[in-house]
Amino acid sequence: MSDSNLPDIVIDISEEEFRTELEAGLAEDEVLHPGRHIFRRGGFLARHSLTPSTATSPERKAVTLVLDSDVLTFFQERSEKPDAPSYQAQINAALREVMLRETA
Repeated sequence: MSDSNLPDIVIDISEEEFRTELEAGLAEDEVLHPGRHIFRRGGFLARHSLTPSTATSPERKAVTLVLDSDVLTFFQERSEKPDAPSYQAQINAALREVMLRETA
């Protein structure tokens, strides 16, 4: 399912870049480790038997949550880093991780 007309994406990560990401507060499993990483366009879809038309995002719903102040502050501060997802997206990802771990 990969489009052979598109070039692979090659990313070289140095030890220094890896350490900088960790020092910025990202967890080790959230960053690429040192070395060369080759990504094939469409590879995720192919591995999961999806097509662009079937790879839709889950339905989203607005809710009101009462969060502990320190939890909210933690995610808001992380969202202020360059190229970081919004704090709402980070909270959603953290909750999804718990959900997947408990349903696996």
